[in-house]
Amino acid sequence: MFGLRYFKKFFFAEASEKDFKSLHRNENLFVGLRSDITNLKITSFADTPNSIRIDIGNDCLLSCSIVLYSNKAKVNIGDRVFIGEDTTLYCFEEVSIENDVMISSGCTLIDTNSHSLKSEERKNDVVDWKKGFQFKNWDVVKSERIVIREKSWIGFNSIISKGVVLGKGTIVASGSVVTRNSDEYTIIGGNPARFIKTTE
Repeated sequence: MFGLRYFKKFFFAEASEKDFKSLHRNENLFVGLRSDITNLKITSFADTPNSIRIDIGNDCLLSCSIVLYSNKAKVNIGDRVFIGEDTTLYCFEEVSIENDVMISSGCTLIDTNSHSLKSEERKNDVVDWKKGFQFKNWDVVKSERIVIREKSWIGFNSIISKGVVLGKGTIVASGSVVTRNSDEYTIIGGNPARFIKTTE
């Protein structure tokens, strides 16, 4: 088990072979064989860090950031997944990425609105957040898991919103904002992203 201090020690500094072995055995984080997480950064706002869970499969290359917003946050990453630099996964509930997925640089996946849509309910958000995670009222904030099915490819600077399920083999054109599900083996793009054509 480890807390925020453990995250900072191993994810904001260069990790040695020995460090990786101890991470593999940890109950909160599992890293599969031959996966490179040298440039992975993790930030946790959970007040009980031992409840969070990150699973990373085999042969992955991850240069992204993962931000865990809650005590129930879960991030599942399959085998042979690439996630580029300056991409951030913001997780309140769950972000699930299946096998053979590529996510380019500069992308954002966020499974929550982060704030209430009602101005009265979010007026104290900054003050509460400064006090600590436990003081923010998440009860008025909508969140829903994100699922990226196998063989999908997300282009540069795209945004995947809460509740989105990308079908198997989906290609997301660069700079797209995805707010709804896609069918299998389709190319989608734009803001909001729409069907462009089918692929293989």
